[in-house]
Amino acid sequence: MDNLLLFNQTNFSKSNWWKLKINTLGYKNELGYQIVTEIAKNRCFRIIEEDLKRKNHKFKSRYLVQLFEDGYLCWINIKGLEIERCSNNFQKRFLCDELFIQNKIPFILDWIVLQSKKLNNYKWGGTLGPDFDCSGLIQAAFMLQEIYIPRDSFQIMRFCQHLFNFPGEIDQLKMGDLLFFGDNNVCNHVAIYYQNGIYYHSSGVEFGRNGISKENLYESQDDDKTSRYYRSKLICAGRVTRSYLWNKTLR
Repeated sequence: MDNLLLFNQTNFSKSNWWKLKINTLGYKNELGYQIVTEIAKNRCFRIIEEDLKRKNHKFKSRYLVQLFEDGYLCWINIKGLEIERCSNNFQKRFLCDELFIQNKIPFILDWIVLQSKKLNNYKWGGTLGPDFDCSGLIQAAFMLQEIYIPRDSFQIMRFCQHLFNFPGEIDQLKMGDLLFFGDNNVCNHVAIYYQNGIYYHSSGVEFGRNGISKENLYESQDDDKTSRYYRSKLICAGRVTRSYLWNKTLR
């Protein structure tokens, strides 16, 4: 059935959730070409754009939506979209406490290490691989273990349990803790801690390694300008202790 007919059947209700049957793209705004995220097949969303029934929606090419798993807001193309209604019980999630998350950390890191060995490049908005942006890599790794965290690095920083600000005691870090980077305490980059001072991240071309790589929190004889650059941008460390709940988690 045509997507417009499906949406019309529910009067573009904000309480109805839809499941994607194909991968799709999320855009920054209604008309531009800037991609802010890739949205995987089987993820769910709802329309949140105002007054669509009163707008000339037949001539609109995108709708503003909210994604279920992380509360992320973006615009999606209507043409070519393949969807179905989510089941009535799709919002029910199993208990995801701190112990559950800690038990999943080895699998999360194993997956990230595997991704780093594949041919890949940094990709703004990338979440599907093999090309990722920094937060897309981290979010995808947790999401594969059914642990849902926000999309962007600054959102993830606010979501995590705060551990300490840098400079701090690196030996406090556990595998799977997240490291946040930026200027003037404004976060714009995230990485995941491995062990012995090593962390993994996906970094860009200008200041990074154009893809997934490992770096060292400690100074060493192997330092280069990239490792020094990111070390100079460290803000704080945090730990994922819960899973995002769209109707309970403050954004």
